[in-house]
Amino acid sequence: MTEHIEKLSSSILNDNTVNTTKSRSLSKFKSFLAFTIIILTLIVLSFRYVLTSPSIILNHVFLNPNSSLIESVQLSESQIEGIKKLGLTPKSPIKLITNEKGEQIIHGRFVHITDFHPDPYYKEGSALDEQCHSGKGKAGKYGDAILGCDSPLILMEDTIKWVEDNLKDKVDFIVWTGDNVRHDNDRRYPRTELNIFEMNEEVSDLMYETFKHDSDPNLLVDLIPSLGNNDVYPHNLFSPGPTLQTRELFKIWKNFIPQSQLHIFNRGAYFFQEVIPNQLAILSINTLYLFQSNPLVDNCDKKKEPGYKLFEWLGYVLKEMRARNMKVWLTGHVPPNEKNYDISCLRKYIVWSYEYRDVIIGGLYGHMNLDHFIPLDSVAAYKSIKKSLSKKKKKAKSKATSKNKKKGAKSKNIDSEFFDIDFEYDSEDYEYDTDFEDHFLLSDNDSDSDSDWDSDDDDDYTKPLEETNIYRVLDENFDEDFFRIQGGTPLKKVKYMETLREELYAGVKGKKKSGESAERYSLAFVSASVVPTFNPGIRVWEYNITGLQESLKSKIKFEPWDKFFTGLDNLMASFDKYDSEHIDDDDDNFTINASDDVYSILKKKKDKTFPPKKPDSLGLGPGYVPQTFTPERYVQYFADLNAINKGKIPFGYEIEYSTDDKLYNMDALTTSEWLKFARKLGKPIKDEKKKDEDKDSKKKKKKKKKSKSKAFADQLKEEELQMIWMNYLKNTFVSSDYENKGFG
Repeated sequence: MTEHIEKLSSSILNDNTVNTTKSRSLSKFKSFLAFTIIILTLIVLSFRYVLTSPSIILNHVFLNPNSSLIESVQLSESQIEGIKKLGLTPKSPIKLITNEKGEQIIHGRFVHITDFHPDPYYKEGSALDEQCHSGKGKAGKYGDAILGCDSPLILMEDTIKWVEDNLKDKVDFIVWTGDNVRHDNDRRYPRTELNIFEMNEEVSDLMYETFKHDSDPNLLVDLIPSLGNNDVYPHNLFSPGPTLQTRELFKIWKNFIPQSQLHIFNRGAYFFQEVIPNQLAILSINTLYLFQSNPLVDNCDKKKEPGYKLFEWLGYVLKEMRARNMKVWLTGHVPPNEKNYDISCLRKYIVWSYEYRDVIIGGLYGHMNLDHFIPLDSVAAYKSIKKSLSKKKKKAKSKATSKNKKKGAKSKNIDSEFFDIDFEYDSEDYEYDTDFEDHFLLSDNDSDSDSDWDSDDDDDYTKPLEETNIYRVLDENFDEDFFRIQGGTPLKKVKYMETLREELYAGVKGKKKSGESAERYSLAFVSASVVPTFNPGIRVWEYNITGLQESLKSKIKFEPWDKFFTGLDNLMASFDKYDSEHIDDDDDNFTINASDDVYSILKKKKDKTFPPKKPDSLGLGPGYVPQTFTPERYVQYFADLNAINKGKIPFGYEIEYSTDDKLYNMDALTTSEWLKFARKLGKPIKDEKKKDEDKDSKKKKKKKKKSKSKAFADQLKEEELQMIWMNYLKNTFVSSDYENKGFG
């Protein structure tokens, strides 16, 4: 660049055609002109460098010269009737034509489908105890709920055909959260790596051919796949990329993953798809890097671990999404809970969801085969992080003391105030700090609670994630195989759901401690599976597209994503190189003061896998406050296999429930509405615990006897809440009657 400028200035200043006898004014003018050209050249080249530098994550905007074509589409009477027949809400779609995706019709709906588990060896009429592969028995044509076999191919094929016939022209995209291969549960038919690649390809090709345009190779409905724990060989095991598996997966999913994300995907099978240009994206996370049952990974705190790298990627992507004012759904196969994810991964997942609550709408997962939702508490996650940091600092202190003693030097007191005041977790009588709870605390006057399950006990403090009751109870009552989901007849699923009710739902804080819009929490939604662990299920979400037309008309457009991915790929490669050259460096070589809060500590730690604090100037996103992209409702469909196999009804899916029915009674699917429902599910448990505490209390006071009418009303209320729980269980097990069949 310097040589170019020197030549340019020399050619101007030493022009041989200039007569030396010309006036000084002309000479001065030429000097001024040369100087001006040099400055302009520097500015242009510098600006070009900024835009193309691989070390800079793009955050630049420019006016969009090609305005998108946007118009509202009127539905015909027959279209409206077809939508209503499916239990969906008729709304005027938006027609959109952009450079990025061509013509799109935005309906304000999407499908979540998961866990096909197709079994090419399945035989109708075979024996159930032979995994429906051989012998004589009662294996149904489409499979049988609860009885333990995987999906016959016809179940998968007819399910996809049903979605095509009924939903293809009514939805915007399909979230497809993995497990497209049978379980490894029959030694007579061992799974090989080739088998797994071939079945993944077969299912992917079927999905692509079904949901592409009839007239061209592009997808009509975007498909966003995620990697399941049975989509790899051996199952559950997935090592850091690039590997043969990541390369083959990219080939298999080539129609679903933008080419510009090839290098990022090869790192670990994670990517995102922009389903509405500059507005909405779906992030597909490889949860096998967070999964405790994957022995090839350790945790998410060590820089060489793929889980650590995943959170690096997630952080930069979310930062860019926020800069572009976009919203996202997180998706993956294994849902976040205390037994599925390593604790170091779970707390990071939760705090990223919390700090980007203006961007992240929620999480969509499969794997568990149980239709349920999981509230995730940012307070418990931050306390877990705080506890982890204290342990690392104590270890560093001990190491330094030992080193000084060996040298014969006086032992150095490292951050003594820090340990004494803020981070002592050794004592069993430790009184947990309430700083995090106080952040959300509302006065009684601020709370507009209208129900007794929307209240909090003043002395009910939150413990770190790993010290909560649910963590302990899950550990005591369920082994690792329970969470690996290895196929076969499901056992102890009622007990698992009762555990969630007692230790999770009953403990959800009310508005007083969770914030006006319940922003303390984030949510993960686990959908029913197609594989007949119970009955097959499919979910259709409806979301708000009011105001989308105005957003799409914006004249501001960001740099192309290709440049972002080039920069991000180079940036992560530089991190890899640095980490490999400094593998023994002490990550905790920083000073902590007694007055430091967890945010300032993490800032000093310089660990980009922890999120920065959300700026106060940013509002809450669609998951918390009704706005464009807020989920409004969903309709859950199921296939009644018993009736279908007996020939009573043709194959198909029917409405099981919707979230605005009498059971759920939600106006919109915001976090506060879900938490209100969780407290309703847990209230009888909470009340029972309170009664037991009152009985055991030495300070028990005589209470006035309730009037008969009041006692009767309370009993009716309790029975009503218990009925709500039983209906919720019915939906959890996809109307298979599992909860009444004694499987535990």
